[in-house]
Amino acid sequence: MNTTVGKPARVAIIGASGTYGEGILARAEEIGVEAVVVTRSPHKFEGVSRTTTVVEVQLDEEERLKEAFSGCDGVISALGDDRKKRPKTHNLPHVWRAMKGAGVTKYVGMGSGAMMMPGEERGGFQRTVHPLLSLLKLFGVDFLEQNEWERDSLLRGENGAAGLKWVLTRPVRPTKTPFVGAYVHRDRRGPLSCSIYDHGDFCLYCVASSEWDRLAPHVSSGPQPYGSRP
Repeated sequence: MNTTVGKPARVAIIGASGTYGEGILARAEEIGVEAVVVTRSPHKFEGVSRTTTVVEVQLDEEERLKEAFSGCDGVISALGDDRKKRPKTHNLPHVWRAMKGAGVTKYVGMGSGAMMMPGEERGGFQRTVHPLLSLLKLFGVDFLEQNEWERDSLLRGENGAAGLKWVLTRPVRPTKTPFVGAYVHRDRRGPLSCSIYDHGDFCLYCVASSEWDRLAPHVSSGPQPYGSRP
């Protein structure tokens, strides 16, 4: 249950210059997946693999996004959750509409380990951080707003997300340790650290698989197999 048995042929990657985005692109190039990097800053991607295409486009240019997404098996977004710039609320509606215009319905996004799903009980990490997050929210500082907006849009089919098949990953502490394979669980954390390459491999697997659709699995570094239930 990883990219050795299920991998897409071609994916579009948004946010490939960020920490986790770097891991997604590196893993795609390593295993021979054609990657379409959608970016405002093509100069950041000099020297990419011959299997990678870099497309300069703004994320609100839906027609150009539609062209970039054409022929892709899915779109992976590693957009950040900056609460001031609000990159998700400003850009993802355009991305989702462009995906559907291009006939692409598989979306893999990225939340945070503190984000909750409906009906989920708080794990140890969430019990630790949520009191602080709730206190900060009283003072107008909401660190989960962008991730929860993305989650709610996908769950409710709002803001252009209707009709998409989706997965939201929940990593916590990124590392650049070598690939060993992701540890993934629906409602409990493994180790807090997650190699960006393990996470990238899992994202690519999710484009090709329906195993984690409409779920937000916790992702850490392996070597436990995907889907294991400790």
